[in-house]
Amino acid sequence: MQVEEYNASTLTERSETRVGSGREKLLSSLSRYRLYRPAVIAACVGVVLSVVGTVAVGRWENRLARADFEAVAEAQAILVQNGVNEYVSRMTALRTRFESANDDITRSEYQTFSARLFEAHRGMLRLAWLPRIKRKERGEYEAAAITDGVPAFRIKSFPDGTVAPESDEYYPVYFSTEAKTSPVYGLDYWSIPDHRAVLEQSRDYDMIGALRTRQNLINQNERPNAVMIGIPVYAKGTSRTTVADRRRNLTGFIIGVFDLPMLLQAVRTNNPNSSALAINLLPPERVINASGVDPQRWPADPNIWSTTLRIGDADWVFQAAPAGGALMTTHNRALAFYAAGIATTLFFAVYLVLSSRNARQLALANRRLLELAQTDALTGLANRAFFLEEMERINDEKGGRFTVFLLDLDRFKNVNDSLGHGAGDELLVQVAQRLRSQLREEDVLARLGGDEFALIQAGFSDQRASATELAQRITRLIAEPFQISGQRVEIGTSIGISLAPQHGRDQEHLLKKADLALYRSKSAGRSCYTMYDDVMSAELEARNTLEGDLRDAIAQCQFEVHYQPFYDAETRQRRGVEALVRWRHPVKGLVPPDKFIPRAEATGLIVPLGEWIIGRACDDATSWPDDIKVAVNLSPVQFKQAELFDVIQSALARSGLDPKRLEIEITESVLLERAAENESFIDKLKGIGISLALDDFGTGYSSLRSLTAFPFNKIKIDKSFIANLSVREESAAVISSVVTLARGLGIQITAEGVETEEQLRHLCTLGVNFAQGYLLGRPMPVEQLEQHLEITRAAPETDELIGEALEEADPRSAEVVALIPRSGAPLSFASNG
Repeated sequence: MQVEEYNASTLTERSETRVGSGREKLLSSLSRYRLYRPAVIAACVGVVLSVVGTVAVGRWENRLARADFEAVAEAQAILVQNGVNEYVSRMTALRTRFESANDDITRSEYQTFSARLFEAHRGMLRLAWLPRIKRKERGEYEAAAITDGVPAFRIKSFPDGTVAPESDEYYPVYFSTEAKTSPVYGLDYWSIPDHRAVLEQSRDYDMIGALRTRQNLINQNERPNAVMIGIPVYAKGTSRTTVADRRRNLTGFIIGVFDLPMLLQAVRTNNPNSSALAINLLPPERVINASGVDPQRWPADPNIWSTTLRIGDADWVFQAAPAGGALMTTHNRALAFYAAGIATTLFFAVYLVLSSRNARQLALANRRLLELAQTDALTGLANRAFFLEEMERINDEKGGRFTVFLLDLDRFKNVNDSLGHGAGDELLVQVAQRLRSQLREEDVLARLGGDEFALIQAGFSDQRASATELAQRITRLIAEPFQISGQRVEIGTSIGISLAPQHGRDQEHLLKKADLALYRSKSAGRSCYTMYDDVMSAELEARNTLEGDLRDAIAQCQFEVHYQPFYDAETRQRRGVEALVRWRHPVKGLVPPDKFIPRAEATGLIVPLGEWIIGRACDDATSWPDDIKVAVNLSPVQFKQAELFDVIQSALARSGLDPKRLEIEITESVLLERAAENESFIDKLKGIGISLALDDFGTGYSSLRSLTAFPFNKIKIDKSFIANLSVREESAAVISSVVTLARGLGIQITAEGVETEEQLRHLCTLGVNFAQGYLLGRPMPVEQLEQHLEITRAAPETDELIGEALEEADPRSAEVVALIPRSGAPLSFASNG
């Protein structure tokens, strides 16, 4: 094969031929439209300037109106905040009355004092006193209330108003501004989950708690926009320094229930600007989720102004929008400017008709710049623009039959980093020379940018054979050493190939498919070539579809947390559960984690997903017995978050879960980098009581250094060792060694993937502490897990009765029965200590 250099002069000669015919067409067009072209340009420019000016004036008018609106809205927000503060301060005065009194306040004193406080504040629905009543004091308080004139006073539970069961303590409505015949008397707020959560938080932190709630407790008239304010009251002269002090010295709560619309109306009555604004006051999201209230939120709109108002312990969203009048925007000045602009445009159109004499010279100068822009200055090769033109030309001249190669240099960055960019530029020049030596004159070679090259090959009957032969020669040639600045440099090249018309005729499609093939070459180990096939597009589409579905799933909360229990290997007593995420796709159904977790980690979506899993697991665990731990896995990507500790701490604080009940599982791969940061993070976790488990021990990462450098509480042996336990003696030897090592370090052992009784007996013999697997329990939704917890607490004495009860309660009982150990005794819940 004859080989000639494809240099810049060749490019210039070939481009000049095409430029000559193009120049004649351009000159002809300039002569034809010379008379009216300036007028068209003038009209276009004038219209554009008029529109731009009109838009600018309109925006200026919008800013003026916006400034006026924001000033009125801010004043209204301050007015509402002061009004709310007035209500809260009056409640605080009642609290002061309770805490400063030497003797107990009587019902008549309470009613007199509270009536005076709120006699002119019609937004108050009810003001109540909730004393802290212990079990032994219940009868005494009920008798005292009846004596005070509250008929049939009993401590009652929400929501049906029945007599409350026995409990350690109660917080019922004892004093209230309502009539003594109201059924609200005796209602135990401690029996209402969302009310209790707010009251516990206000007690522990000595602050004012607020909750958006529907006021329809025990057949009361429903008020969908009621707000409950809770203020803790402590014994006079007692300490409030610590949470323990505040819990011990609490005597009760002052509870106020406001009608939010009535309160806002009362506050805004005397303000002259109230009618010009429409306002909306929304609770924080956590309050909405806790209370089940779904307020009518205003849509996102630039005309809406919002800020936050402090009500109790939370920031509420205050929204305002113009309701008419002077706050509405008008555009009279913008319309006047537009009319003036159109008139001026006519003048410029006439003027520019006289200025078209130099148009031809300007066009020729631009064409010359275009020619110079078609060559890569460093290598003398064609650049991307010329390469795309050549693809179009060859497609027309060769009947659409040609081959496209994309080349990317391997390890080129190492040369830049070690020898400098000057050496990198010299290497690119030598690579270009070697590539030119392997091509014919009619082949097109270009540098697309950086270390990426492209070439077009045409004129062969067997495209695949010729493309393969050329790719092999180029790969071998680039793999030979280069001499750069006296240094021996070895690189390689990865090549992607697409064929026209087999893989398409469109330039964009051919380059995209060659790029997909190039990506496959790099993934296959580099220094190789790959011919495009349709499987690559399908894989790309599948990755893009999965990523899009993942983003939608996170936004729409399509994920579920399933829980798999783990047991004491010897006694088969339950020790805790492991949280495992599942994706319930609206079309594909339940998607296992191995199908989407790798993609979530590659795109960074694992970060918001991981935060949600931690929060959900903590929330679920709060309703379980205190001796059940919940274990959550951390992804290596999620582990690199700077704020991960704050995320975990926030989930614990929001849910109220004891940190000692949370176990974090990590793989050693996340500990291989950022050792100092990792050690600090783990110390923080340990400092608040969270336990740590080293997951997937024995799969290729684990080392003795990790066990001694980091304070792990538990090691989880990978299920691959458990599966081979009965058939390979090496597995038993490894497990025995790990158990011995762990005992010496004071670390417990969990065996994953236990599926047979034989495996479990063998593990007990080897000294494993805990077992987890399908033999003892499959992963299950939280509803099924909680149902199982109820069954095990009230289970009959035999497995036969347990099975019958489960079959009657749920058709999925077969899965639940699999969770019950075969020890012949009901399960008990023991700590993981």
